[in-house]
Amino acid sequence: MAATAHVAPLDDLIEHETGGDEPSCVCDPEAVPVEVGGLVVWVYVHASLDGREFAEEVP
Repeated sequence: MAATAHVAPLDDLIEHETGGDEPSCVCDPEAVPVEVGGLVVWVYVHASLDGREFAEEVP
C-alpha cells in the first residue's frame, strides 16, 4: 500500500496543484519515495517559480 504527500512552496508566483496521487502542477514536481514505518509514502516535491531555492544558502 502506498500513500502520497506534497511539499510545495508558500507564497509562490502560482498556486501549486497539490491534490491527488498524480499531480498535474506546472512546476513538474519530483516524486521521491519515503519509507515510514513499513509504508511507502510518495512525496511530491514542488519547485518554486520565483527561484527562491537558488537564493538559499546550504551550510
